Amino acid sequence: MNIKKQSWKLAAATAASLAALYGGFSYWAGIKAEATLAEQHKLLSAMSMFTIKSHSYQRGWFSSTETTELELNKRLLGPYLGALPDNLRPLLGGTLRYTNKIQHGPLPGLASFNLMPARALVTTEFDMSPATRKTLSRFFGEAEPITVTNRLGFGGGGELKVNIPKFDYEETLAGVKMNWQGFDLKVDYGRGFKEYLLEADSPGFVLDAASKGRFAFDGVRYVSDVRPGDSGVRLGTGELNVNNVKLGWKEAIPYSIKLNELIYLVTRVRVGEFINPSGELKPSNVELTKLNYQIVTSEQDQFVNTRGKLGFETFRYDEQKYGPLKLDISANHLHGPTLVKLDQELSKIPFENIAPADMRKRYIDTILKNGVPLLQNDPKLVVHQLELGLPSGMSSLTGSMAIKGFQEADLKSPLTFISRFIVDADVSLPKPALETMVVAQARNLFTVDASAEDQPDMAEIDDLAKSLLDAQLAEWADKKLIKFDGKQVSTKLDFQGGVLKINQQKVALPWEEKEDPLPTDASAAL
Repeated sequence: MNIKKQSWKLAAATAASLAALYGGFSYWAGIKAEATLAEQHKLLSAMSMFTIKSHSYQRGWFSSTETTELELNKRLLGPYLGALPDNLRPLLGGTLRYTNKIQHGPLPGLASFNLMPARALVTTEFDMSPATRKTLSRFFGEAEPITVTNRLGFGGGGELKVNIPKFDYEETLAGVKMNWQGFDLKVDYGRGFKEYLLEADSPGFVLDAASKGRFAFDGVRYVSDVRPGDSGVRLGTGELNVNNVKLGWKEAIPYSIKLNELIYLVTRVRVGEFINPSGELKPSNVELTKLNYQIVTSEQDQFVNTRGKLGFETFRYDEQKYGPLKLDISANHLHGPTLVKLDQELSKIPFENIAPADMRKRYIDTILKNGVPLLQNDPKLVVHQLELGLPSGMSSLTGSMAIKGFQEADLKSPLTFISRFIVDADVSLPKPALETMVVAQARNLFTVDASAEDQPDMAEIDDLAKSLLDAQLAEWADKKLIKFDGKQVSTKLDFQGGVLKINQQKVALPWEEKEDPLPTDASAAL
């Protein structure tokens, strides 16, 4: 009996010890989980696309709750929200409130028979308005529109998974059909999100609006592996593959796109207001096949080298066929600390409610103040390969551009600054492609208001543009500045030490050209 009592006491003591140990570890894991989630919330707060309306965190012993309410930045996205259909606008125009349910370690998924050890297991629940939930149920039925799980590892990193399920949707009266093949995202991240491995897959999507047009894509996959460099620049690789994209529209579509804002949202790079296209897309069919993009960024000492490749098999715009495209370009010997400093300072420039001229001045001033070390450290841009199939033939470009021996004082002397450049390039284009560009430019130059009574004769404008081009090409060929090989026009450019050579022929730069002397009688008159 005594032995049995001792055994029971020992078992009870062991169980109590294990419970205390488990409880203590869970409490510690809860503290660490809160710190990790605070880092993630900080990253979310820094994104320009969102504004945080509210945030709270209630930590318990074995579980915690984090609640966040955010909305899309309407100052940036307002014009695009207004372009959405009425039944989809509430999805992006309102607020989004989500709650993270955090189960603390060491076995946070024990209740659901998940025995993988971790600091915490976080599941996200989205609190949607009845109107939003009703709209989404038309697509996803009873399934959750999005599932997010976040496993926090013991070292401060973790694994984040996001899933959007498949759906089929049809509005018979409107003639609209949608087929969505789902979306999966997986991110294996290190402590503080300083390094991560990302995989994203979207098998396909089809939107068929009988009266408007059709849009479809399939086989979209993106993979990236990112880590911090010693200089602070993010190093690693990234690759995007898209099997096929098709777009066809049956009505003219007016557009006015603030591309500078969209690029900033995605890349945090502000490119200025001068790339905001506007116009009208006429009824057309577009298809892109086998798109591939790769980028590799490495570091040697304090210098960063990056190389990117972009290509596609075919691009069709109505009856015009382009491709294949092969682009291989690299930027080498970039001063890493300067890149980091530039990114920090440019991100401080206000983006909203700033006049274009003022914004442009701020960009230039910031670059001149912080970007000089980039030029002082002999950067080099290399186009290893650029080949593009055009409807009229193949075009190609190879070359490089480097800056050598630059000093800050050179900025005060434009001619000295220009002399620091070393440029070489080999270019080849089909003559019909040059004609197409020149004709398009001539039409833009001579086109008047469509409501005007007297309209120019487009055929005459086209003939005039082609004649002028033929005359100019003939003059350049006589001077041996270009070469003809059938319909191909090619040349070689070399610039070094302030001297420009085209096809090995020295060409005077504008400041080197001598003014023609005045006629004798004109001089006497003066």
